[in-house]
Amino acid sequence: MYTYFLILNDFGIRPATVWKLSEQRQPRPKDTDVYDPSTCAKDAEGVPNTTTCYGNTNWGVDQETNESAIDNPNLETRIWHRLAWDKTRNSKVDIRLFYAGVREPESWAACRWDPSADNDKVPGFYKYSHVSENWPICYSTEALKFAQAGYLVSIVVVQWSDLMICKTRNLSLSQQGMVNTFGNFGLFFETALVAILLYVPFLNIALGTRQIPFPHFGLPSFSFYVAIFFYDELRKIWLRGGMERVEGKLKLTGWIV
Repeated sequence: MYTYFLILNDFGIRPATVWKLSEQRQPRPKDTDVYDPSTCAKDAEGVPNTTTCYGNTNWGVDQETNESAIDNPNLETRIWHRLAWDKTRNSKVDIRLFYAGVREPESWAACRWDPSADNDKVPGFYKYSHVSENWPICYSTEALKFAQAGYLVSIVVVQWSDLMICKTRNLSLSQQGMVNTFGNFGLFFETALVAILLYVPFLNIALGTRQIPFPHFGLPSFSFYVAIFFYDELRKIWLRGGMERVEGKLKLTGWIV
């Protein structure tokens, strides 16, 4: 989950912001609307009392009758919608505009790779998603897809440690060495496989994966790999300390078996 929330935060969505976000019904902004954190008049109960909230000019307005949902709550079920986070049809919606009525500007983090910044050293796929026709990843539902792809990589990273600690019961890796050909092949194959699933474009559409930035490829979860590996190395040290030969047979006398 650490990897999941870190990637979302890098793309502008704070961890505390995601709770119950998919269940919120809000009006979809116009394609020409631009997020403006300085404009959103609210009443004493925190409900926006204007027809414009942080730049969402469709906030609470029926496009057919021009009637506000604030004045007629019955309109809410017709003009307010849930954002499709699990699909791509809403991938070009600025979620800051969509959730303007329920999330304050402080709910959003700064984008790590800001598309508006003039930085040619950053690859384009760090900032734009080709699945949504090169729309910015930050503040869009595509951020969730990138977080899910990074979570997939984190599973592979933890599998690295699982494979390495299961090579022996009591010998350290420095004693055993990486001599298992099939084990080594498994390490490289699963890493190459997940890289193919993420960086081959047509697989992104077929499987829902994304071309995550390289700083998100295994690095956030590497600390968990290190923790698991060194914990097991310590366990093996304690285990070897409780081993002795009695009448030519190896016995475990320690409390860690």
